[in-house]
Amino acid sequence: MERISDIENVLLNEVDNPNSVYLYLEGDAWCAYERSAYYLAAIKSVNLEKEVVGGGYDVVLLKACFKVADMCLPLSPGVSLKSVADDKLQFSMNRGVEGFSEWKKRQLELIA
Repeated sequence: MERISDIENVLLNEVDNPNSVYLYLEGDAWCAYERSAYYLAAIKSVNLEKEVVGGGYDVVLLKACFKVADMCLPLSPGVSLKSVADDKLQFSMNRGVEGFSEWKKRQLELIA
């Protein structure tokens, strides 16, 4: 993710995301950020990393990725495909997952 408009889109999707997984195609991987990364990590084996957004934002986003070749549907029972675009997917979970703030804090300490 490089353009400021992409970052703003991700932040708008994630700020109050109660039960969606937003995936963005980046090279040969599907990537999720923040709450979507948390939800994705709860249902699928992923690589976690942090992405520091520069350009005056100074925001640290957690990012979860898995290879395109590892995509299979459904992602998990209770997770349905909600929307499709060339480089974006949105999945809806039938339940929310609590504990994002604590998880992010732990992950940032581990990834440091």
